[in-house]
Amino acid sequence: MSSRETIMTFLVLCGALSLAPAGAHAEPIGRPVKVSAIAIGFGGEWEAKMKLASEHLEVAGSRQVDIACLPEEFAGLEAEPLTGRTTKAIGALAKKHRMWVVCPIREQAPDGKQFNTAVLLDREGEIAGYYRKVFVFWDEDLHASDEGVKTFDTDFGRIALLTCFDANFDEVWQSAERQGAEIVLWPSAYAGGIPLNGYAMIHNYAIVAVGRGNIIDVMGRDLEEVESPLPQQFIATIDLDTTIVHSDFNGEKVSALLKKHQGEIEEIAELGKFEGWHVLKATAPGVSARAACREFELETLREYRQRSRREINERRVEGKRINLKPQTPDGSPVASEQQTPN
Repeated sequence: MSSRETIMTFLVLCGALSLAPAGAHAEPIGRPVKVSAIAIGFGGEWEAKMKLASEHLEVAGSRQVDIACLPEEFAGLEAEPLTGRTTKAIGALAKKHRMWVVCPIREQAPDGKQFNTAVLLDREGEIAGYYRKVFVFWDEDLHASDEGVKTFDTDFGRIALLTCFDANFDEVWQSAERQGAEIVLWPSAYAGGIPLNGYAMIHNYAIVAVGRGNIIDVMGRDLEEVESPLPQQFIATIDLDTTIVHSDFNGEKVSALLKKHQGEIEEIAELGKFEGWHVLKATAPGVSARAACREFELETLREYRQRSRREINERRVEGKRINLKPQTPDGSPVASEQQTPN
């Protein structure tokens, strides 16, 4: 091979390498999910709002978003079936970009009722499920759903959908937690504010709030690393592997976990200090904080609360004391054995 051919081959190889995206094959750290809150407002003229929504979804798709959420009734107030023109058009974009989309509509149900409905479209653009608003606002002139809160299993985790006025009723947020939701997407016509941060912290799920477009982590904090490629579009990455465990009875186990996984899992020291929590996060590829907790028989905070609620309620009904000691049938602690002096 001549020196000219050698140089040309080298340049071609360098060019090929430069075209490869940085970190294209890198294993992710934790369980990252890229979300987009598209806060383009409630109602409006159908053609104009669909054009605007499509522009936003094209941008979200170009940034490899896993799930994008539009506002409630974003394309106007004309009722249509679940499989109407809005979900068909948005479904085509979901399929094009292999992206989940929450597409809220005013639904005309087969039985004649009308609902404020958030439709979940999968990566193929098909309807994966829907949520009909439970707490309908007074002037909507719609039917209130009797189906309750639903959760949906996606390829990145379990999600729930709640809508606007639902923000005022804690029971629907607790229902999402008890059904195992990891992210709650909240299409809305208003911002919601601090209560949403409270729900995220109390129930330990992330919230994608599409009133003003804030994205909240499991500690109830608005994420700061948020990209805004278009006005009123907000994109961030949530790590669903971040795990919270209570400090009750768990100090030694957490220390042992961190010792074994030094350099792979860290405790976020500035979080959970006053709440009595350990917040654990993977820092290396191929490691899961959630899996490590199972390895060391550590309940997540959510599991601990749910078990405590169940068992304390059972003892209340049975008239038993709440303690860690073995109990007699009447609820009294078992007397400890006394040693006879020699």
